[in-house]
Amino acid sequence: MVFGTDASGGNSSGFWLICAAVCLLLLRPATLLGQEDPQAQPPDRVRTEILYRDGKVVLLSETQERLTRSRYRASGRVELSFQDIVITCDLAEYDEETREGFAEGTVRFSQGNQWLVSSRAEFNFADQTAAFHDATGFTDQEFMVQGELLRKTGPDTYALTKGTITACNEKNPKWAFGMGAATVNVDRTARLKSVVFKIKGIPVLYTPYLVIPMEQKRRSSGLLPFHSGDSTSKGRMFSQGYFQTLGESADLTLYGDYFTLRGLAMGGIFRARPNTQSRLYLQAYGIQDRLNQGGAQLAVDGETRLPQGFRAVASVNITTNFRFRQAFSDSFRSATIPEERSVLFLTRNEGSYSTNIYFQRDEALFPGRSLVIRKSPAIDFSSLGAPLGNSPFIFSFTAAAEGLSRTDSQIETPRMMQRLDFHPRLAFRLPSIAGFSLFPSAGFRTTYYSARLSPDENPVVLSSSLRREYFDFEVDVRPPTLEKDYQSKILGKFRHVVEPYAVFRRIDGISNLRETIRFDAGDAIAETTEIEYGIFNRIFRTRETSSGSHRRFEFLSLGIMQKYFFDPDFGGAFRNGELNSFYPLNTLTGLSRTGIQRMLAPASAVLRLSPAETISYDIRADYDPKLRRLRDTSVSAHWYQDGIAISGTYFKSHALEPGTLESHHVQGQAGFGSVNRGLSGSVTFSYNIRTSNLLNSHSRLNYAWDCCGVSLQFQQFDLGLRTESRLSFSFSLKGIGSFGTIKRPESLF
Repeated sequence: MVFGTDASGGNSSGFWLICAAVCLLLLRPATLLGQEDPQAQPPDRVRTEILYRDGKVVLLSETQERLTRSRYRASGRVELSFQDIVITCDLAEYDEETREGFAEGTVRFSQGNQWLVSSRAEFNFADQTAAFHDATGFTDQEFMVQGELLRKTGPDTYALTKGTITACNEKNPKWAFGMGAATVNVDRTARLKSVVFKIKGIPVLYTPYLVIPMEQKRRSSGLLPFHSGDSTSKGRMFSQGYFQTLGESADLTLYGDYFTLRGLAMGGIFRARPNTQSRLYLQAYGIQDRLNQGGAQLAVDGETRLPQGFRAVASVNITTNFRFRQAFSDSFRSATIPEERSVLFLTRNEGSYSTNIYFQRDEALFPGRSLVIRKSPAIDFSSLGAPLGNSPFIFSFTAAAEGLSRTDSQIETPRMMQRLDFHPRLAFRLPSIAGFSLFPSAGFRTTYYSARLSPDENPVVLSSSLRREYFDFEVDVRPPTLEKDYQSKILGKFRHVVEPYAVFRRIDGISNLRETIRFDAGDAIAETTEIEYGIFNRIFRTRETSSGSHRRFEFLSLGIMQKYFFDPDFGGAFRNGELNSFYPLNTLTGLSRTGIQRMLAPASAVLRLSPAETISYDIRADYDPKLRRLRDTSVSAHWYQDGIAISGTYFKSHALEPGTLESHHVQGQAGFGSVNRGLSGSVTFSYNIRTSNLLNSHSRLNYAWDCCGVSLQFQQFDLGLRTESRLSFSFSLKGIGSFGTIKRPESLF
């Protein structure tokens, strides 16, 4: 073994000393474990290298001495390194045979993302173990540990005695877990025993055992955090869950919610991701409610990619009754819209062609008997349009074979009736003439139904078949677009564009609409001869982008559209005094049900204004020229700037005819700040102006520090069946998650 010498010592001018040093360097055996590298040796520190099969130990210090044949002592700016381990201290001893040693003074230890500071450390480089006294530091990039004794039990494992774990890097952390003992697996989990959760050193909660996910957030089975909350309609709520891993690609969560006024609700969530091409999410929840508003809900969302370009999708949402959804749904949309759709389908798309095989269930929930429409099974093949060779003709078609059924309070079809449908269409783009563009198209549709309705006032389902055939013709006319550039003091340079259009449409051959059982919009089609016309005025301005370039954008657009019906009777399908709803009444305007025969349809106007990239307005209105009244009006706005966002919609409709509903609503959403840092808040509401009723509100206030955050939420429902106010609190810890019952606010836009 060659022991390092002081670089500043010795008589450097002595010739024989120099020769002796050179001879020692040239003649030393290659098998010696220790060696000195003069080139790497700092001018004021001694360097010793000790070679092993798995690496070398490098010892740097101001002074070094040999205590025994294999043991060394170093002092003064000591640095010990082995593989990726580095230890710095004031005093250290190391034994080259046992590979053990100790360090004293201010001991600093680092290995990869692990680093610690302690008053004393004993270490063993052979098995990469150590013991750190009065230690503080990070075992990963996120969590700081502190304890009387921190034992390193392996390359990536630690055992902590009487210490704390926190993500707050400060003397008195905002939060910390104090424990009697803990085991830490770097990049995996920390398992704590006799845990006391503290906020600014004040004990808040005790638990005998706790598992904390570390850097890689590997999933592990165990009890989920306990939750509690208050509700005016459900009472005090206590929630507890259990999480079970099912291999590397699946897990199961089972949980229970106990409501003091309602009883026990049970739920479960199953998730699976067997490969990058497949996913599955399944959730079930139900309660036997003491107030007779119980029920159950099943939701499934899954997808998988198959060979040959096929894709299988499952989207299922089934609820036993609407009362249950109104009482227990956290979503305002789910609690107010009584519609559900479940579909399983296999699809393949290639070019303009699409093949679909599916099972579908649609339900509209009513207090009495719900409307349920099933398609099981259904097969359709379609083409969006493909040119016929080199000709200007474009051919498209849809073809379907379906098994259908419908049940509601009025009719009930056989469990499996057939509908066969074929609809080819040919379009032709004519050359532009004097700036006019014409695009005519024609199609033929034939549909076979294995059952029909009787043409009575109170129809019943007949087992006799029905065949419907009709011809449709359409010409889309686009006159020349008018453009002109202007200069004004208010708008600056802008371009005004005028785009008129007209569409003539003819559907002929339908005489049995009242006998057709309606399963979807394809069945509610009547004869029509009509022309749709409109004009759009657009103003374009130039905006400078963040990169310094200029881009043209649509500053303002105003469109006015209307239809003229040459046959207001629609081939005998229109029934005066009844609310009619069929194609083409359901086009252009959002309110299509009418019992008044008219040749001029309501005129629709749409105004859009975007004065800035983050500001937009949308105003819509339908005017009835026959009644000389506005049918409906809506105003929407969105504004975002400097972390503040405001969105809102005002909507009003008039009950101009018997059977139609009058509504007067406003919905809004506002928020400021970022939930990731500092103060932030949001509010979402829906208000019925006509009844002066706040239907729903969702207010939330958050404050996030660097290592934790708090949230306070107030939610309110007033939906007739459900009148509820709920206050919730959540405390989030960096790297761990949230403790509370707060969910992300629902977006209305």
